[in-house]
Amino acid sequence: MKDKYTSGLLAGLAGGIAATPVNLLLIYLFKIGSLRFVDFAGTFVFGHFPRGFWEFVVTYLVYLGFSATLGVVFTYLTSFAPNPRFLIKGIHFGAGIWFFSYAITLLFKIPRLKTVSLGSAVTNFLASMTYGLVVALTLQWLLKQRQGLK
Repeated sequence: MKDKYTSGLLAGLAGGIAATPVNLLLIYLFKIGSLRFVDFAGTFVFGHFPRGFWEFVVTYLVYLGFSATLGVVFTYLTSFAPNPRFLIKGIHFGAGIWFFSYAITLLFKIPRLKTVSLGSAVTNFLASMTYGLVVALTLQWLLKQRQGLK
């Protein structure tokens, strides 16, 4: 990719897609927590968790759009050229997104998100760190592709 914006957008999208199975596997397979990323998005879009197939589709697309936007933010906050600590920066960014997402829901007293179980908090934390790691890995890969084209 030639520009930071497009690279960040793609990296954020990849991170959002990669974090989804982590989030859902921990909830449905390992029975840790119950709060999915789409539940956050559904609450902000509809005022309630997604109900039915089409609300789930809309909230998942909103979640992916938000993930892509955060990838752009990460790209502009970090140096574009990956360094030895770039993956740690990605994981840290993902953990920060988790913290601020939870803080916003508490500050604004979002009814459906006021109380969160330990399991849900841990599940979302691990999925958020996965998001940040995949964003950083994708940016590294895109940079290598760009350097290979020169």
